[in-house]
Amino acid sequence: MIVEKCRMRLFPLPLFALLVPAPALAQAAAPECAVRVQFGSYAMGIDRPAFERVRALLARDRGVRAVEQQHWGREGETTLCVRTRRPSDARRLFGRVQAALPAKPRGPITVEARGGLRFEAPRPQEH
Repeated sequence: MIVEKCRMRLFPLPLFALLVPAPALAQAAAPECAVRVQFGSYAMGIDRPAFERVRALLARDRGVRAVEQQHWGREGETTLCVRTRRPSDARRLFGRVQAALPAKPRGPITVEARGGLRFEAPRPQEH
C-alpha cells in the first residue's frame, strides 16, 4: 500500500516533462544574450585567432557583464553569449566585434545583437 502511494505521487512529474515541449524547456534555461557571436567551421575548425581576438576584446570591455561559451560542434564550433551591463552596450559591442573580424575568416562567423542587428563573415554571396 505504501509503495503504491509513492508511485502515484511520482507519476505526475514524468508526465509533466512529457507535456512540456523540449524547445520550451531549453528557451527557459537559455540566458538572454545581448550579443551572440557564432564561430562555425568548414570541416577544418574555427578561425582560432579571430575567436581569441573577440574573447580578449570582450574580456577588456567594461560594458560586458558576462560571456558564456556554448560548444556545439565536433571541430570547435562555439557560440559566445554576451550579457551587457546596459542595453546600449549591445550596439556598441556589436560594432567592436564586427570590426575585429577578418574579411575572410577560416570559417563562418555570425554576430547578432538585440534590435535585429546581424553581420556575417564572410559576406554571403549576392545573386
